[in-house]
Amino acid sequence: MTRDTIIVRTNKALVSSIEDELVMFDVNAGQYYGLNNVATAVWNHLETKKTVDELCQSLTGEFDISMDDCRNELLEFLPELEEKGLIEVVEKD
Repeated sequence: MTRDTIIVRTNKALVSSIEDELVMFDVNAGQYYGLNNVATAVWNHLETKKTVDELCQSLTGEFDISMDDCRNELLEFLPELEEKGLIEVVEKD
C-alpha cells in the first residue's frame, strides 16, 4: 500500500455507533471490532473511494497531526483493516 493507493470501506461488517466510536461485527468471522474516535473518522471518510493522501488531507483538518505522520500511521493501520476484509483496494477508474 502506498500514498496513491485507492481504498474504500466494505459492507462486510455490521456497524453501530456508540457516542463518537464504532463497534463492528463481522458475521462471517464471528469477530467484534471496536474503533476509537480516530479510527471511526477513518472509517467515515472511506464511505467513498479515496487515496491514502486524500484521506490524510481530510484527517489533518480534523486532528492535530502532520501529513507525514498521518500517512505513516495510516500505512500501518490500513493493511490491518484490509486483512480483516473491512476495506478494499480498488483500481483507478
